[in-house]
Amino acid sequence: MRAPGHEATLNIAAVSARAGQLLSDFCSAIAGLRREPGFRGIGRRGMFFFYATVWPLAPRQILESGRMRGGSTLMLARCFPQARIVSVELDRDPTHAAIAEAKLKPYTNVDLLYGDSREILPARLQAGDAVLIDGPKEFRALKLALRLLRTGKPCAVLIHDFHPGQPARKFVEQFWPGAFFSDNPAFAVHLRELNLRIGRDPNSKHAVAPFVCLPGGLPAPYSILLLRIVWARAVSIAVGKIKRLPRLRR
Repeated sequence: MRAPGHEATLNIAAVSARAGQLLSDFCSAIAGLRREPGFRGIGRRGMFFFYATVWPLAPRQILESGRMRGGSTLMLARCFPQARIVSVELDRDPTHAAIAEAKLKPYTNVDLLYGDSREILPARLQAGDAVLIDGPKEFRALKLALRLLRTGKPCAVLIHDFHPGQPARKFVEQFWPGAFFSDNPAFAVHLRELNLRIGRDPNSKHAVAPFVCLPGGLPAPYSILLLRIVWARAVSIAVGKIKRLPRLRR
């Protein structure tokens, strides 16, 4: 396998093409890990997309926004042992925090921080970093990604929970050429083999919350993209409120 490097191509065709080569390494890295029942978040199939996308870019640091009980952070620590994992969590719930801290205590490459990732991530961002955003969500996540990508430092920003039909996803599909999604059929074929490897039904129809990958750089000037995001979010909120209004009686 070719050594990782920042020259790796970043599009869905390239990620899908190398996914098969990386599957065995990924399965070895997460061997023995089990997802906590009753808690949603980034599962093994979602993390495989992140791994197949980011590993060839060889980031020295990965910034994570949102970790809850640390399941995704643990997979990052094991999949990228040579990288510094900086994980930021807004929720200071003592139960979740204690579980995450105990889970990640053995991993010296992980820094667990608490606070607003919109303030912390820009201060910790370094050239060549990969970024995983699992909170904030939707347009707020896009605004954070835009702010980080504006610096020219990230090799890629990946945002979780970008479902088809959502206003934020429609925005990316329209205004962010070069972005690609983990539910693309070209990548989805590798999830069947992953299911076999981790003991799941290979034909499972269980939905996986999609990622969007925003490669480094911006497809348009920052001010224009920010204005479009703010406007699209305002329209989305207004439409949502109108839909919730009771129908006028005739």
